[in-house]
Amino acid sequence: MAEWKLEQEEYYYKIYDTKRELVGYFQPDFGKIYPEEKEEEIIQQMLKNQDHVHGGLLYLPMMKLNIRDDADYELDQVRANLEVAIERAEMWKEHISEMSSITSAWARRSHTDPDMLAVLMNVKFSGPMRLNKDDLLIALQPTLDSFAEKELL
Repeated sequence: MAEWKLEQEEYYYKIYDTKRELVGYFQPDFGKIYPEEKEEEIIQQMLKNQDHVHGGLLYLPMMKLNIRDDADYELDQVRANLEVAIERAEMWKEHISEMSSITSAWARRSHTDPDMLAVLMNVKFSGPMRLNKDDLLIALQPTLDSFAEKELL
């Protein structure tokens, strides 16, 4: 099993693995905040008070496409790269569908690597969790462990 670590950065948490490599991000669902113009102040207070949340958005790397925009490729290589990507997408889709803690998921191009797709998942905790690293990690660990066991991370 990997030993995960969370580090808070503004309103979200960076997720690190045993080797201290960044593996993803978690943004708690702070709920509807009123008035909207005080959102930043209210979220800061929620974090300070370690209020409870019921889930949030988990952002993990899904796959490298291995097709950069600054190179030319043989068509067979492009096809092989896409076949690997399709297999990986199927693995993610299948595993996500088996997880009751994930209510929805979608892919987007990674903000750190234009050759990578990331998967964003709405994660629902089994109960309310306090907004602190230790409690959030307890809630996220089974999901992270499950992806690591399937070699998706």
